[in-house]
Amino acid sequence: MNSDRRRDLAAALVFLTIWLGMVLYLIPQGVAVPGSIKVAALSPDFWPRLVAYGAIAASVFLLVETLTMQQPHLDEEEAEDAAQYQLATLPATLRILVLVAALFAFYASLTTLGVVAASVVLIFAMMLFFGERKLWLVALLSVALPVLLYLFFRYVASVPIPLGIFEN
Repeated sequence: MNSDRRRDLAAALVFLTIWLGMVLYLIPQGVAVPGSIKVAALSPDFWPRLVAYGAIAASVFLLVETLTMQQPHLDEEEAEDAAQYQLATLPATLRILVLVAALFAFYASLTTLGVVAASVVLIFAMMLFFGERKLWLVALLSVALPVLLYLFFRYVASVPIPLGIFEN
């Protein structure tokens, strides 16, 4: 088993363990679910469970793919090309780090700016950062999506959304 395959196998098992721990222990212990919830999608544990189940599915997919995928036998030239390709993808790692930093900044700004304003800033910045150059589209989506979601949660689902400095 080569190092890439071992790394994928380890990643699949680690993430599978983490997300199973979330579903089986952390979510039941950390999320209080009132008995009066009639619609499952409005339950406080619905979205954490949905995300966890999606991550479990992705982990299982990676595990199955790693175990069943044929090992390519590369000659020396192909191995060199593969190594150069990995070096070329280094900026993708930087983009992921910037995204993670932006998400932490978003989380830190939620209490001050509120969910809607912080989401507008995050979506605007991330769309520009990841390459969208149509400014009208960036502006439209970064304002419309958070506002529409706010209106849905506030008036349809009757879920209060923190507005931070914009509250009355």
